[in-house]
Amino acid sequence: MVAAEFVSFGAGVNSVAMVIVLAQEGWRGPLVFADTGGERPDTYCYIRYFEDNYLKPNGMTVTWLHPGSEYHGPDAQVSLEEFCLRKGIIPLLAIRWCSAKWKIEPCSKWAEAHGMTVRLIGFSADEPLRVRDGPGVRYPLIEAHVTRNECMRIIQREGLLVPRKSGCFFCGGQPYAQWRRLYYEYPELYERAMAMEDNARQHGRQATTLDPKGISLREHRERRWAGQLEMDLSQWLPCVCSL
Repeated sequence: MVAAEFVSFGAGVNSVAMVIVLAQEGWRGPLVFADTGGERPDTYCYIRYFEDNYLKPNGMTVTWLHPGSEYHGPDAQVSLEEFCLRKGIIPLLAIRWCSAKWKIEPCSKWAEAHGMTVRLIGFSADEPLRVRDGPGVRYPLIEAHVTRNECMRIIQREGLLVPRKSGCFFCGGQPYAQWRRLYYEYPELYERAMAMEDNARQHGRQATTLDPKGISLREHRERRWAGQLEMDLSQWLPCVCSL
């Protein structure tokens, strides 16, 4: 009996390349994107672009699981951002409860409801430490020995734009370069991330900074970015939605 497989789709470099590799092998299963309600605008934009330019022509589409769906638990009936503001907390990189409640659990419930028994995850061959062996999960890129650099080449060979790193705009795991890009390209989102820190501070929480090193986004703004804009041609590139 052939296992019923679905792609846990994150719209980043690895998962996009994984879908292309699978499609080239004839796979046409479902892609499931669990939305936290706070993904970066580039991610939402790229999903539409990828659907229009690759998935639909190949007989596929993306199933979106928005916050509040029947597959989300009681905490995830609102966006992750709204939940944090209500509770006066911030997502913690070391614990990743946010991924569990807004990503993993909804996908698992959807899979159970639709008879899917195997989740396909886009870890690349140079990420062996992320692998958790066991039934119900498969890593096609690792099986095919595809590295992250090769993932980018796979996407480019299809004539597609390479996506930016996916994730929430307030994720504490993003490098400083991404915070800087958020500050200049989406200042209103940077303000919302600062408001999340301020809210946690007002609630007297022990963890009040999205930076694991304990530096607030306000301090980063003053120390690193405010008034120090450098020429960055990427900010003039058109959104893929318009291509």
